[in-house]
Amino acid sequence: MRPNCAAGKHEIGSGWARNQGLDLGCCRKCGRDLVRSRRSGMWRTVPKGFRVVWRRGAEMWAEPSAAQLLLDLPAAGRSLAVPASRPRRKSRAAAAVELLAMGARCLAWTVTDCVRAWARAFLARRLAPQPVLSLPAG
Repeated sequence: MRPNCAAGKHEIGSGWARNQGLDLGCCRKCGRDLVRSRRSGMWRTVPKGFRVVWRRGAEMWAEPSAAQLLLDLPAAGRSLAVPASRPRRKSRAAAAVELLAMGARCLAWTVTDCVRAWARAFLARRLAPQPVLSLPAG
């Protein structure tokens, strides 16, 4: 191990990545994996019991800008399209049960609307002012 690395003064290489608020990289001299948090700001070796799994991603994510957050835009270089996943096929029994449930829901909405219309009409007749019958005295 080089003297600088033994003293904890690693030189970070150019290929570092950011993941879940941590910066991950490799030492240029000794090749050890390094990690740093935003709070500490210092590169340290990965703690015992942990390891860094390096995978080649489609592209590196950049920090989102305020405009991306306000306008709900994708990160630079990413498209808005989401790859379509193949829908899972349902069994005939599951499809029939789902169709019956949708029919029952539609029937319940229709009955509810009819009952509300009847109640409005009934209350309108009941609360309407009654004509006053005036009879001559005598």
